[in-house]
Amino acid sequence: MLPRILLQLVISLTFVTWTGSATKLFIAANWKCSLETINDVEKQCQDLNKMWSSLDDADKNAIELCVNPPFVYIDRVRQKLNNEISIGSQNALDARGPDQKNTGATTMSMLRSVGTEWVLLGHSDRRNNLGETDKLIATKVRAALDEGMGVTLTIGELKWQRNMFLALVTLRKQLGIAIADVPKDKWEHIVIAYEPVWAVGEGATPCSPREAQRINAALRKFINDKVGPEAARACRFTYTGSVNDVNAAEYASLPDVDGFVVGRAGLDPIKLKSIIKTLASRR
Repeated sequence: MLPRILLQLVISLTFVTWTGSATKLFIAANWKCSLETINDVEKQCQDLNKMWSSLDDADKNAIELCVNPPFVYIDRVRQKLNNEISIGSQNALDARGPDQKNTGATTMSMLRSVGTEWVLLGHSDRRNNLGETDKLIATKVRAALDEGMGVTLTIGELKWQRNMFLALVTLRKQLGIAIADVPKDKWEHIVIAYEPVWAVGEGATPCSPREAQRINAALRKFINDKVGPEAARACRFTYTGSVNDVNAAEYASLPDVDGFVVGRAGLDPIKLKSIIKTLASRR
C-alpha cells in the first residue's frame, strides 16, 4: 500500500484535478423507503435537529446538508426540520414518457410548493429498475431548474460496463445528455453524484478513493471542455457508493470530491455527524 501522502501526490500528478467548487460542500441523505411511518419520520427529524444544533458553526458553514424523504413526507419534514437543512425529493414526474401530469405523477410545482429545494434525478434505482432513460432524465433536469430547484444528478456504470472498459464512455453519455439543456447561469444549482452501481449495497466491493478521484476529475474536465470553466467550477461533484463514517475520510480528502450522497449512514445521526465533520475539515 502506498502511504497516504504519496497516494495523494500520485493522484494529483496522474489526473487533471481542480480546486473544487467555491461554494459549500454538499451532503445529501437519501432516505429511500427506509422510514414508512409518520412517527418514524418525526423521530428522525428530532434526532437530526439535535445533531445539527450540536455542530460547530464552522462545520455548518462549510456544508450544505440536504435530506431526501419520500414524496408523502416532504411537507411534514419541511415543517419539522431545522430550516438550515435543505429538503430534496427522491424523484419527480413519471418513470416513463414525457407527460408531466399523468395520474399519480408528482410535478415540479407540487414539490416546490411544499418547500423542496433539490430534486434527486438519475438514481440507479430509477434507471435500472424502472427504465428511466437519459432523455427523460434530461427533461426532468430542465424542469426542476425552471421551477427554481437544484438538481442532484446521479450517474453510474454497471459492473459489465466497467468490466468492458466502458465506464467513462457510459458516464459521459449519461452526463452529456442530462446537461444538454442546462442554462449557463444554473450550474451552481447542479450537483453531480458519481454512483458506481457495482460498488453499492451490502457486500459490494467499494470503489477505491483513487478511482473515485480519477472518475470525478474526468467528469469535471468533461464539463470544462463541453460547457466551459465557469460551469466546471460552479458545479459540485460528489461520490455515492457505500460511504459511511469509517471510510468518509478517504474520499473527503480528494480534490474532485465535493461531498457525498449517503444512504444507510444518513439515517444514523451519529454517523451522519461524523461524515459532516470529516468533510467540513477539508475546508
